[in-house]
Amino acid sequence: MITRVEPLEHHPELVPLCARWNYEAWGRDDGRSREEIVESFLNFLSPESRQKALVGFVSGLPVGLSLLIDHDLDSHPHLHPWLASLYVTPEMRLLGVGKALVEATEKAAQLQGHGQLYLYTAETGYYERMGWQKVEELHGDNAGMWILQKPLKKPLVM
Repeated sequence: MITRVEPLEHHPELVPLCARWNYEAWGRDDGRSREEIVESFLNFLSPESRQKALVGFVSGLPVGLSLLIDHDLDSHPHLHPWLASLYVTPEMRLLGVGKALVEATEKAAQLQGHGQLYLYTAETGYYERMGWQKVEELHGDNAGMWILQKPLKKPLVM
């Protein structure tokens, strides 16, 4: 099974689908409307934006999503950038799509010159197997979650 990952800016017709995935996975709990999420995804279509939405494809069909964003936790504005909203359709899970999306997001951050990437999750084992390291256990509204960091190699400048 071959997974291809491409920027959402190359597939603007997928904004409604990606926004729906995000809304169904997290948006309802965050109190955001579907329309607000569509609007935020439209911002990823600018090639000049440092924030990126990446879409995973299998056999030409979109099956997953990840985001490279500046900030993901209001309590930690000093940490950036972040891998966020990793989502793979249920029927495509455990087939390497998530790993391909994580690696593509890491590469996008690396190409922007970042030396590290952050995320927060309760599912630490999945990311630790890919070289991510626990940084801080969260409390309060995010109890049970951890901030993880992935050191990135700086790209060679020619």
